[in-house]
Amino acid sequence: MYSVVCVSVLVLVAFLIVAAQQLLPNRNTKASSCNVTGQWHSELGSLLWLTTVGPEVRGVYQTAVESALGAAGHNHQAKIVGVVGEGRQPTIAFSVLWIKGSCSAWVGQCFVLPGGSQVLKTLWMLRSVAETSLDNWDSTRLGEDQFIFVGDVENASGH
Repeated sequence: MYSVVCVSVLVLVAFLIVAAQQLLPNRNTKASSCNVTGQWHSELGSLLWLTTVGPEVRGVYQTAVESALGAAGHNHQAKIVGVVGEGRQPTIAFSVLWIKGSCSAWVGQCFVLPGGSQVLKTLWMLRSVAETSLDNWDSTRLGEDQFIFVGDVENASGH
C-alpha cells in the first residue's frame, strides 16, 4: 500500500514535469548544461548517487537524518527511482521507499551556477507510516533540500 502511494506521487510529479515542459518556451541560451548524473551532497550531510538513462533516474540515497530512530534502516540507504526532464537546466523528480515503510519524494531542478558548479534545488515530502487514521495528521512532513554536485558516480566509493 505504501509503495503504491509513493509510485502514485512519482507518477503525478512526472506528469506535471512533462506537461510544464510542453508549455514553457525553450530557453537554451548557454552552452553548459546541468547533468544530474553523479554524486551529490546536501546541506545536512545526506549523499545522493544518480545515474540517468534517457528520462529515467536511478541511484542510491544515503540519509544523514531520520524522522525516527531506525526509520531509514541500519545503513540509512534506499534505492532511488525517478524521472528527469530535458534541457540545459532540467527538472527532476525522484522517490525512495525506506525499510520501515515510509517514503520520501523530491521534486526540483538542476541549475548551473556562475563559475560552472551545479546545484539541485528541491522540495521534499516525507510520508511516515501511520498506525491508525487518527495518527494521519502528523505523518507528512515537507521541506527543501539543496544538493551540491561532488563528482562523477564512478568516483564514489562503492556506488
